[in-house]
Amino acid sequence: MKTSEMYRTYQDVFEYHGNTEIERIRSKRGRTVRRDWLMFDSVEEAMAFFNSVSGDFRGCCRPERS
Repeated sequence: MKTSEMYRTYQDVFEYHGNTEIERIRSKRGRTVRRDWLMFDSVEEAMAFFNSVSGDFRGCCRPERS
């Protein structure tokens, strides 16, 4: 599964493949600038995080996190 969050200066894409890891890919202007693996203790915890990210979209260009 894949979902994304868009900000003014970058986009985060989260990829979840059904395990305890979620890949986060950050891109700016169409180029990948960072790739991280988020590790969880259980599949349930990973799925809960992914669902919270994918269900939290409030439109294009939310303010950036500090």
